[in-house]
Amino acid sequence: MSTVTTQKGWADKLSDLMEKMAPFFDQPHLASVRDGLAGLLPLLMVGAFSLLIVQFPSQSWLDYLSNNKALSDKLWVPFNMTYGLMSVFAVLNIAYHLARRKGLDPLWPAALSLLAFLVIASPLLGSGAPATYLDNRGLFTAIIVGLVTVEIFNFFVKRNLVFQMPAGVPPSITAAFVALTPTFVVFVLAWFVRVLLGIDFANGVVQVISKIIPVASSYVAVAIAETMHAFLWTLGIHGDLTIGIVWQPIWTSNVAANAAARASGQAIPWIYTSIFRSYVVPGGSGATLPLAIYMLRSKSARLRRVGWLGIWPGIFNINEPITFGTPVIFNPVMAIPFIAITFINATVAYFANALNLVTKAFIEPPWTLPAPILMYLATGYDIRAAILAIITEFVIPGIIWFPFFKAWERQVLEKEGA
Repeated sequence: MSTVTTQKGWADKLSDLMEKMAPFFDQPHLASVRDGLAGLLPLLMVGAFSLLIVQFPSQSWLDYLSNNKALSDKLWVPFNMTYGLMSVFAVLNIAYHLARRKGLDPLWPAALSLLAFLVIASPLLGSGAPATYLDNRGLFTAIIVGLVTVEIFNFFVKRNLVFQMPAGVPPSITAAFVALTPTFVVFVLAWFVRVLLGIDFANGVVQVISKIIPVASSYVAVAIAETMHAFLWTLGIHGDLTIGIVWQPIWTSNVAANAAARASGQAIPWIYTSIFRSYVVPGGSGATLPLAIYMLRSKSARLRRVGWLGIWPGIFNINEPITFGTPVIFNPVMAIPFIAITFINATVAYFANALNLVTKAFIEPPWTLPAPILMYLATGYDIRAAILAIITEFVIPGIIWFPFFKAWERQVLEKEGA
């Protein structure tokens, strides 16, 4: 009796690789940082909206505000209370998401993380001294404090090293006593390190991160991250969420630093932000809006249906109908332009920013806006940014997608004919 061994195809091998890599993409700490920082988007939008109003490009309006300081101060409040307290909201959000992943009631771990962060970042806040590291400068400290605090809380709860209340005590009272021991330990630890020993942990983190961010924001980093994001999509892995696990803190820190620099009249420092990516992936990953347009006139009935399904969401940067319907995933014919366009868009957009051909993005508008409008607002009404977005959304992808679309259309028509 003979046994037949079957060789796995490349798609099967890639599927096996995806299964092995899947646990990393949902690692609790990394995923909680990603989700926690992504949850700051509503706050950043509110703060950015006030910045758009205060810096509206009308000289008469700017002169009016300069002569009416009381009104100007009021208009700055939304910006100061969002971007100025970014790290406060970040530590709450990150701790909340990690506590939920650990199976904890997230209220007390999040509140305790905030307490520990305030002690670490602004120990003299209660004395009337200026608050420090509550804005984007304390973002990475907030990440560390949020993760460590939840782990300490989880350690005591899972080992039952907490005060237990008898049955019949209201749940809110029981939860408060459960939190008593970890709260005491975390607070004393933070107070001991920052106040008693005088270790400026937040400043140390800033010094370390100041060496990392330039490297993680360089062209090489942008090219690698964005090419990898596109490659992962072709394997069926959500590329944006995957690279966001590593780069989301960098993106958030950079856009906040850009907004602060613009607000204070300084040069905008950083190119690589989450908003910059709207140049790279306009219409969705792979810049597939031109592909959807080509499909509308395809000879294949199936591709025409995919085109109609994908064109409208693609205008608002949602292109899963195209990615899965064409398909791009596990399809070498369409994967090649998908990856190439992402790399070329990233390169063109990066050097356009580096050469100051466009204003660097410093505002976070809703990501579902059509790319030219989004970048016009994100750069403080720079029409050159809208033009660049049109180039990366239609011109570059339109040229590259066409021959590959025709090649894929021929294959689809042959299958339909058969």
